[in-house]
Amino acid sequence: MTGGRLLHELLEGDAVDPDAEAVTDGRHSLTGAQLVDRCARFGALLADAGVRPGDRVGVHLHCSTAAMVAVHGTLRAGGVVVPLDPDAPGPHLGGLIERCDVGVVATEAPTARLAPLADAGVTTFVGGGAVDGARTVPWDALDAVGPSPPADLSEDDPAYIIWTSGSTGRPKGIVHTHRSARRYAELTVDTYDLGPGDRIASSAPLHFDQSTFDLYAGPAAGATTVMIPAPVLRFPASVTQVLADERITAWYSVPSLLVQLHRRGALDERDLGALRWVLFGGEVYPAGQLAAMMELLPDARFSNVYGPAEVNQCTYHHLDAPPAADEIVPIGEAWDDTELLVVDRDGRPTAHAPGELLVRTATAMRGYWDDPATTHAAFRTVDGHGDRWYATGDLVERRDDGALVFLGRRDHQVKIRGHRVELEAVESVLLDQAGVTEAAVLPERHDDGDRLVGLVVGDARLEGRTLVGALRGLLPGYAVPARIVRVDHLPRTSTAKIDRSAASALLRELDGAADLLEIR
Repeated sequence: MTGGRLLHELLEGDAVDPDAEAVTDGRHSLTGAQLVDRCARFGALLADAGVRPGDRVGVHLHCSTAAMVAVHGTLRAGGVVVPLDPDAPGPHLGGLIERCDVGVVATEAPTARLAPLADAGVTTFVGGGAVDGARTVPWDALDAVGPSPPADLSEDDPAYIIWTSGSTGRPKGIVHTHRSARRYAELTVDTYDLGPGDRIASSAPLHFDQSTFDLYAGPAAGATTVMIPAPVLRFPASVTQVLADERITAWYSVPSLLVQLHRRGALDERDLGALRWVLFGGEVYPAGQLAAMMELLPDARFSNVYGPAEVNQCTYHHLDAPPAADEIVPIGEAWDDTELLVVDRDGRPTAHAPGELLVRTATAMRGYWDDPATTHAAFRTVDGHGDRWYATGDLVERRDDGALVFLGRRDHQVKIRGHRVELEAVESVLLDQAGVTEAAVLPERHDDGDRLVGLVVGDARLEGRTLVGALRGLLPGYAVPARIVRVDHLPRTSTAKIDRSAASALLRELDGAADLLEIR
């Protein structure tokens, strides 16, 4: 469709005008030709730092033109992109860096935030503050080096690793190849009719898999990617101002952010006439909230996007009209190059009964980083249907019209602002805190998105602010409970496991009368 085989070759595809704006963040802007040149120079810096094809390179940046250069420059040099949350605590990032042996990190962070990364093995920082024992290469060094040629790679070489939490607290690194990621970009362009005239808003942080839409589908379409800076994202009215000023045509985000734009984004004061397509996914969009947003933006088309990070995307549902308040919005049907199978508890295909969704697709991951056992467990063989089916763990049901409806999870994984969180992983961190003897973590539904609440049993001297402060130093922000409630006991099943249904009922009974250690 666009020429070439590799992910970074999208920047020089047939759809790209080298003289047109390719990426902007409000402060800096690059044309297609300038972006290719900057990426080639970034690749030269990586080569000088000792990066060779297959080496992992950390990208510790918020949305910016620099982030686009670092990602595509790493790919061009043959490196494997490892997006790192710039706001995550050092111990969390240090574990990821050690797991995949990251030696070079692109960043703009100050020394204090980089020291834990150096302790974990980073030897070179491109940008950022000076760190003892590590080399620092300033960003303006790009102007002094000559562009390097692209590395000789295969479509099946790894392109990037997206990390998610694991059920025991051990993160899982999802490895996508140039082939799987590029096919995702191409299918996105076809499904949502993207082209050179589009201006795509990039609001997802790089370590969140939704960012792949902006990083790769934008270049595949020859569109302009508008990177929304992190400070702007803190204020919904500032975000909608960017959407208006930049004449954004395509938006993709979690529903909770759209709810905030609706409530506090001054939408009635903005001209969003250019916006033609709104994509949402990663969590359930309450039908009433969705309908209200659709009525405010009657000229935009809305689509529900579904797909675990392991397969990028696998289904879509275009809405023809605002849903009724009590309607369940389906996740829809498979897009091209994708097969879906619903199986019962025994792994047998079922036509209309609820079951687990299995996916076989051209956009599937290669596997989990350095974890063959978990990779093997993630894929299944189904009698009469072949192998390489990714087991999503999501329960679905097929409607009479063929569309799939999401029912929930088979395990204790939840989505918070689109990020996958394993409840047991948060519980294990809670249990490590002094004075806590039992802990359960549950999701709470709110109109503006789900939050976590922690139930704890322990020392009467537990101090909420200290407890939550400790969690913030160990967990990504989205995984820190919004509130913690002290209880006398946790309900258990006959096998001594936490009875989550009973715990949820207990929480509802205590609401308003509970001993709240912390609310934020």
